[in-house]
Amino acid sequence: MTTQDDIPPIPDFDPGRTKRAVWRGVLRTAVTATAILLVGVLLLDLGAQWIQRRGDREDRMVDVLETALRVANPGYYTAAGSCCDTTAFSLSFTVRLAPLRAGDDASNYFSGGAVFTVSQNQFGRVEWPPPGFVKETPLFTALDSVGTDAPPSKADTKTILDRLPESMHALAVVDLAKPLGESEFSAFVQRHAAVPPETAIYDGRIGGTPISWRLATSLPDATQGDAPELAPGELPRNGLAGFRRWVGDLRDHDAVNLDKFGLDLKLLRKSAADGLAYAYITQRARVSDLRALIDDPQVRAIRVADVAYDLTGLN
Repeated sequence: MTTQDDIPPIPDFDPGRTKRAVWRGVLRTAVTATAILLVGVLLLDLGAQWIQRRGDREDRMVDVLETALRVANPGYYTAAGSCCDTTAFSLSFTVRLAPLRAGDDASNYFSGGAVFTVSQNQFGRVEWPPPGFVKETPLFTALDSVGTDAPPSKADTKTILDRLPESMHALAVVDLAKPLGESEFSAFVQRHAAVPPETAIYDGRIGGTPISWRLATSLPDATQGDAPELAPGELPRNGLAGFRRWVGDLRDHDAVNLDKFGLDLKLLRKSAADGLAYAYITQRARVSDLRALIDDPQVRAIRVADVAYDLTGLN
């Protein structure tokens, strides 16, 4: 047998089989390329998310941005969701804001409001305010006139209070005749335990975003001993100390984000250092107690923003 006899015959050219083979090759190449691309995109996304969450970014987002939102918006009850929703380009958390009303926090939570998203991009810059957010509330209007040269007269305030049932709860701003340091403010509160301060105003400017601090604000790394049982009229331990602690943790590069909320870092630091309470917000005082408080010479004015009956306390 010759060598040529060992060579099988070359089949006739089949255009259909050749075309199918080419398409199979193209398909295998496309599938392989797509799989590689998807794996690459997934790795890039996971890597970008890891970069977003690197270090203490998530903790600082809550510590700085959520707290700044509360400080800049004392007219709202704030309930933030868990942090954080992470994408390749942002960190975000949701927050429910409901206009503060007279009464306790539980009643405020169910009194309307809306859910908003606080988002921080890959460069650490916050996006705020979102569409639909309205800063003005009845309480914000009352706060806006703190420190003005023409506060409501005590006689006019008495006339308003006299028209209201004594048992009603009131949401009001107590404007102090002169700013009080921590010990003076504590002594004032203890003398008027029936009109407790929920939020202190540490800023005496006219207009602008008031610098407020909810006195019972819980700090992220606070131990159980930081919030012991309080005596009647006693200021919460995280009052001025908590405000100073938060401001002390702020960094210079936070100034850009704070400005989005209407807060100035230099003014925050000055207010924390001064530690002067110019006014405070009371949410659960009764009208009868406000009538008694208005005559105190340390009170410049009382601005009532809202009133409500405590129906749960009625027999």
